Amino acid sequence: MGYNIERGVAARQVNGKYYIVLPQEMKLIKLNSAGSFIFGLLCRHAPEKTIEKKLGAKYGISAERAGKDLADFIKDLKKAKIAR
Repeated sequence: MGYNIERGVAARQVNGKYYIVLPQEMKLIKLNSAGSFIFGLLCRHAPEKTIEKKLGAKYGISAERAGKDLADFIKDLKKAKIAR
């Protein structure tokens, strides 16, 4: 399943890290390195299984852990109304 960034949300990558601006809430969110890695792949509409594999390989974690981390991250993006 692909995800889309909500309207009005701006995201910029600076030195490999993503910053997300929520103008309506006057909020700036700085993603950590794993969040930036995942967010970049989501922005390119990478499938979840691909993201899980790449996340596991990059951080040396199991596919199960990568899947849970990805699901938690996506849940947080949806809760913050950053992605749908």
